[in-house]
Formats: sequence, C-alpha cells, structure tokens
Amino acid sequence: MGRIHIAALVMALGLSACGNKRDAGAAGSAIKDGACVAVVTPAKIQVVAAQQSRIEELGKLLDQVDTIGAPIELFDGIRQLDQWKALKARSARFAAIDGVADTLAQAVKTLRAFRGGLTEVQTRLGNLKGELDRVMSDPGSARKIEDVRAQVSSQLRGAVEPLSVQVQAAIRDAIVPLSAQLAELSDVVVMGCTAAKLSGGGEKMKDLCAEAKLDFAKALTYLDDVKGRPAKLFADVTSQLETELEPLIDAETRKLIDAAQVKVNEALRLPPTDAGSGSAGSASAGSAGSGSSH
Repeated sequence: MGRIHIAALVMALGLSACGNKRDAGAAGSAIKDGACVAVVTPAKIQVVAAQQSRIEELGKLLDQVDTIGAPIELFDGIRQLDQWKALKARSARFAAIDGVADTLAQAVKTLRAFRGGLTEVQTRLGNLKGELDRVMSDPGSARKIEDVRAQVSSQLRGAVEPLSVQVQAAIRDAIVPLSAQLAELSDVVVMGCTAAKLSGGGEKMKDLCAEAKLDFAKALTYLDDVKGRPAKLFADVTSQLETELEPLIDAETRKLIDAAQVKVNEALRLPPTDAGSGSAGSASAGSAGSGSSH
C-alpha cells in the first residue's frame, strides 16, 4: 500500500509540475506515464510553418499557369480561320489536333483548381500550427499525451487528405496530358502555320502563328519547371511533418499518409493520354514526378 501511495504522490507531483504556469520548463509538455514530458518545441512549430511556406511557393508558381493557357487559347483562334479549316480537310492529323487542344484546355483548368486547393491546405496546416501553439502557450492546462496526439493527428489528417486528392488530380488530369501532348500540339501548329504561309495565308493567320510560336516555347519551359512539383511537394511536406511530429502522430494517421503516398506514386506511373503520336510527350510524362519518392 505504501508503494502505491508513493507512486500516486510521484504522479501528482508530475501533474503539478506539468500544469504549473510558473514552471517555464512545462511549456510544450504533456503527461506521459505520469511524468511531464516535452512534446512540442518552437522548432516543431517552425517546421509546420515552413511547410505552409513551401505550399505558398508552389502556389505562386501556379499563379503563372496562364503561361500554358495562352498558346492553347491562341490555337483556339487559329482553328477558326478558313486556312486552318482547309488544312483539317486535307489531313487527319490536323483534324485530330482539336481533341488534343480541348484536353489540354481542361488540364489548364485543373491546374487552376489545384492552385485554389493549395490555399485550403495552407489554412488547415495553420490549424495544426495553432494546436501546437496552444500546447506551447498554455502550460497551466496539463493534458495527457494521448489527448494531444489525438488533436494533432486529427489536424494533420485534415491537411494531408485534401492535399493527396488534389495532387493526384493535378498529376492525372493535368501533368500527364500536358507532358504527353503539349509539345505535339506545338509541333502541329507550327507545321500548319508553315503550310499556310507557303500557300499565301492571311495577315491574321500570320500574326496568330507568330505569337503562338513564342507562347508555345514559353509554355513548354514552364511545364518543365512545374511538372514534378506537385508530387515532390506531397512527399516533402508529409515526410517533414512525420519526422518532426513523430510522437504526436497516431497509427491511423501514419497509415493514411502511407496510403496517400502510394496513390500519388500510382498517379505518376499513369500512361500518357492516347491522342496523336506524342512519343516525346510520353517520355516527359514518365519523368513528371522525378525525384519525388517518399
């Protein structure tokens, strides 16, 4: 009985220390096995903030997605011209490229939606940071580590789940078709513009073609920069958070992150969209997520 009383006294002292606002060492602590242990530090909070900044960085890059949209919109004008319609009437390849352009226009819309979704994920990571801030700033409220873990894991799942879905959609519905077909669309447009120029063409056709050639070059450069970013973002963000918050992540959340990473990896292995030759594009699609393993 004496030992039980001693154990109870030790636990009570631990709870008292962990819940003592005058004890600076209690900041960021929780009760584990009757002892007051540090579970949150300023460094851990900074890591969460760094992931918000990482997402914001990709968001700023995606703010320039009109770099890809511009030549596709220009082609929409070109294909309304009689000279282009004449080329379509003579060539199946020119006729088929309309479908490619429509697919890529939808891909640009997907990237815009992805950019908007990143703002939501930033907000949810802010909720996670807020939970960690509360543990740091209120040492007077002793909490069991199980309770802190449940709250942190819930906030982490709330950020990871939508990010995973959005990254998969960005890869599947935007990165893969753009990697496979943007260069092909550029080649066909340049070919058609050359043919139209040789046959006389018209001033409007010449002006649109000159602008399209420059815009396609910019779009392809931009695509090379952006195509591996979504998958890498997911791998880096989840890896950093798992490592830094390891004691505060429950088994359910770990399984969710692992399963989400598998789905992102599967999206990276999708075959390129079948439309036109796109052989060079196929190689690009295959490398869309290079360096983004988890």
